Amino acid sequence: MDYLLTKLLPLFVYPLGLAILISLLGLIAVLRGHAGRAAVLILLGVLILWGSATNAFSIFVINSLEQDYPPVAIEQMPKADAIVVLGGFTNATGFGMGLIELNDAVDRLFHGMRLYRAGKAPRVMLVGGAAEGSSPEADFMADLLSEFAVPRDKMLLENQSRNTRENGVNAVKIMQENAIKKILLVTSAYHMRRAKGVFEKLGIDVVPAATDYQVPEPDPSILDWLPDAGALELTTLGIKEYLGWWVYWFRGWVD
Repeated sequence: MDYLLTKLLPLFVYPLGLAILISLLGLIAVLRGHAGRAAVLILLGVLILWGSATNAFSIFVINSLEQDYPPVAIEQMPKADAIVVLGGFTNATGFGMGLIELNDAVDRLFHGMRLYRAGKAPRVMLVGGAAEGSSPEADFMADLLSEFAVPRDKMLLENQSRNTRENGVNAVKIMQENAIKKILLVTSAYHMRRAKGVFEKLGIDVVPAATDYQVPEPDPSILDWLPDAGALELTTLGIKEYLGWWVYWFRGWVD
């Protein structure tokens, strides 16, 4: 139930859901004869949706999350006890059919593989459980790495977690069993602050190995103020991450 609530409740504060909710309140105001109030609510809903769907705003939101974790060349990365790759890049579409559907965040897996091949750590830990009705993501990750010639005996799998907090708690148990104290943490740059905070709160020495950057260097243009579906998706991604951080901070899971 907690897992379901954490997925459903934020929908009311994401831009699309919030804009629709406010606009519906405006329509209710129309039906009740409050024309002035209705106009304000509907206009507010449109402005929220328009602003959130601009590249100008989405880049601002995502860049504020990514800027503390700029790209670092693999040869400049220090060595560690293990490379920890967080999941979040497989879709349930192909689960159960022998297929693996990947999204843009698959950069995480490839970055972890490159770090391993560069000799930055002797082991790779793959972290990711199963959403309802699917198979554990870590298992699919291991299959993919095997196809790229990473030995199975060099992999550690955590395949029970469903969110970033559980990623950390479950992975740290495995780390303690394998004397792992320092890790290269691989996740998307926008997600690094929260993920790094979780592992550090649990006593792990974390070196960020960010990847999957969402926005390029800012190059302002008048076109950035036109609505775009991709920009709305990015804005939602950023707001979701900020909400996640605040919830984790409130619950004492990050500092």
